[in-house]
Amino acid sequence: MGEEIEEEPSVNSEDDSVPEMTIEERKDALKKSRWNVFMYLGLAALFFSFALYPFMGISMSADEGFGDSSQPITVWGLPIPGEDFTDIPVEINVVIQALPTDVNSIEIFMIENAEGCDATDGSIESTRNDLRIGKSEHPNSYHIIENPVESQSYEIEFDIDPGIYCVQLVINTQSQNFAGINVEVDIDLYPTQFPLAIFGTVCLLLSVFAFIGAQKHGKLVKSLIEPKEEPTIEETVLAQTSSARITAGPSGPPAPGPSGPPTPGPTGPPAGPPAESPESVDSTEEPVESESEVQSEEGGDVYEDQGDGWFFRKFPDGTYDQAPYMIHEGEYIPYVDPEA
Repeated sequence: MGEEIEEEPSVNSEDDSVPEMTIEERKDALKKSRWNVFMYLGLAALFFSFALYPFMGISMSADEGFGDSSQPITVWGLPIPGEDFTDIPVEINVVIQALPTDVNSIEIFMIENAEGCDATDGSIESTRNDLRIGKSEHPNSYHIIENPVESQSYEIEFDIDPGIYCVQLVINTQSQNFAGINVEVDIDLYPTQFPLAIFGTVCLLLSVFAFIGAQKHGKLVKSLIEPKEEPTIEETVLAQTSSARITAGPSGPPAPGPSGPPTPGPTGPPAGPPAESPESVDSTEEPVESESEVQSEEGGDVYEDQGDGWFFRKFPDGTYDQAPYMIHEGEYIPYVDPEA
């Protein structure tokens, strides 16, 4: 019994092929790509703008009775301890309007404490003393303004971890008299700077990819809409000739050059007189004397110049003397071979 072989269904390649887009579809794709470029660029600009704008602002001023001030703040952000790129930027602007004459310095403290400024266990005072002598570590921050001047503003920048902080302003004087003091502190926090910068960078990269896609669709639409220029006859012939030469390739190696120096020519007299043509023999007309022919005095014979000082004697009947002649002292003398 023969085994029946089941034929597997053939896969139609036409079904798997991607259908070509029409001109209208390519125009729509080009329009969408361009809108995507502008959209992502706008989102990137929006995110970067909000990243540079303070999310939270706090103001505080020094108390005339005690010469200091405290303000608890809560800072939000990524809970990654230690000094790193996720730290929250804090900008503090100290504006001094009026000060007593015996003010020595102004101190700014940012002390992390879960209870804020209401801690009663003395941890804030202890941390403040450590900051003054430089023992406390991150994230607590400290800055001192030595010999402050009235009508001046001082910019201070801190980088802190997320948490609950107590911001303290302390004015140090010699007499502990704070009458007439006028010092204000503006605190700006940027907890969203890092995440918004990430979103802005992602949108900027997406706008670059959208721009590349728009350029691709634009070239395709341009090639479909604009008519192609037909080549001229000269361009067609040159293209065919070039393609034929490229297809044929070189016919062979180049011919070898000369293997030695050229051989010297003959140095002796010419081997014989010039050949007589039938016309010169049969013609009955009188020969015409050319510039190379010299008429002699003897019997009307003609001596034709053959170059290099040699002449052949031509008789009146048109025949030639077989011996070559040369001029010596104005006379034509036949050449005699010395080896004969």
